[in-house]
Amino acid sequence: MTARAGLTLRSRVLIGLGAIAAIAIAIAIIVTGVTHSFLVGQLDDRLASSSASVGSRGEPHLVTECGSGDASATDEDGDRPSDVFRGFVDTAGNCYVFFTPNTMDSDDTAPVFTDAALPTEGSAYLTVPSSSGDGEYRVLARATSIGSDVTALPMDGVEAATNRLIVIEALGLAAVFAGLAVVGWFVINLGITPMRRMVDASARIADGDLDVRLEGAGHGSESAELATSLNTMIGTLTDALDERERSEARLREFVADASHELRTPLTTVLGYAELYRRGAIARDEDVADAWRRTEAEAERMKRLVEDMLTLARYDAEPQLNPIRLDLSRVCEEVVRDATAAREGVTFMLDAPEAVTIEGDPDRLRQAVINVVTNAAVHGGDHVTVRVRQDDALARVEVVDDGPGMSPEVAARATERFVRGDHSRARATGGSGLGLSITAAIVAVHGGTLEVRSAEGEGTTVAIALPIAPAEASAAR
Repeated sequence: MTARAGLTLRSRVLIGLGAIAAIAIAIAIIVTGVTHSFLVGQLDDRLASSSASVGSRGEPHLVTECGSGDASATDEDGDRPSDVFRGFVDTAGNCYVFFTPNTMDSDDTAPVFTDAALPTEGSAYLTVPSSSGDGEYRVLARATSIGSDVTALPMDGVEAATNRLIVIEALGLAAVFAGLAVVGWFVINLGITPMRRMVDASARIADGDLDVRLEGAGHGSESAELATSLNTMIGTLTDALDERERSEARLREFVADASHELRTPLTTVLGYAELYRRGAIARDEDVADAWRRTEAEAERMKRLVEDMLTLARYDAEPQLNPIRLDLSRVCEEVVRDATAAREGVTFMLDAPEAVTIEGDPDRLRQAVINVVTNAAVHGGDHVTVRVRQDDALARVEVVDDGPGMSPEVAARATERFVRGDHSRARATGGSGLGLSITAAIVAVHGGTLEVRSAEGEGTTVAIALPIAPAEASAAR
């Protein structure tokens, strides 16, 4: 069982084809042997019938050795043609010829009994050589008290038939072997060789070379279909591994950034607590200032934790309460509140018509507020909010005239803790979670968020949301 399990498919195919060839050879040998025995049996039956009577084809002619000298007895009476040899061999070895075959090409051809083991009693069938040396005779020898009565027939017909059968079988076996060779080549090259290539490629993939791709035997074959399926699986696996590496990198960056963001306010809080414990803050106004700054840092930590919890909820199963609402009205309210809250920044609303969508008003308001606030803090002195409807989409664009960002930073602007100025100073803004939360809110509403920016040319944050079904039908 172990040895069979260790054989390769190629070895099994070759062993199977070799077994078929061996069986074919064995069958040919058996057929040849059986046919030869049958023909010899027919010859023996003729010998038995031919030995019944001597006939009248002449007087016995004594020769010292059958097959030597003049061993012929002519057919003086003109009897019918016959290929039977009749004679008698006495105990002294003298051979008396009654008649010889008259159908042979040579009259000197006769059986040779020199080394024959003639029976001393009963009868026996023997095969003896011909005096010409080119063939053999089949002999029926009957023992008598003074010698052996012999009847012989040439085996030329039997040998000729056997030889023809051997030639036919040889040609048939050659055709069978050629067919087996073609089948073996076909199976090995179209089935086994591609499988071997796939095994080798799989071993390389297992060693970590994910750029390897499998190759089948040709379009439509099973190995080609298997190779296509495995290549698709490898491609999917490669993409998953790449995405996993990117996710792990983002997670490590997220943890590092979150730790940094939390460490600063914690250090401030612990510092003031340590100063107060040691009595370094004694005056009432210093104590009040310390508590005020401690509360501010605690509030910053609270906002950071709440933002991270918000992102975690959107990553899991966000809960929305969608209703039909006017996106232009939402943006108008956000611009009005921002104008009242931030001095020195000019806000403009460009919303010529109502744009109806289905969404959670609180979540969408939060998303627009995050973008507008981000533009007011990091942008210039002018922020424009545009609301449009086209191609069954509601579009909101928040444009500022600030310093902008490089395309590389803009491409990562929605990632967590990514900020355009790469600064950790509190004066330049928050922790870099605003656009991440906005992108998550837009995504759960089935929309997209895009950041377009260039250094010195300001920044544009574009939000695209699907409009309400009835509005979409009207737009079409």
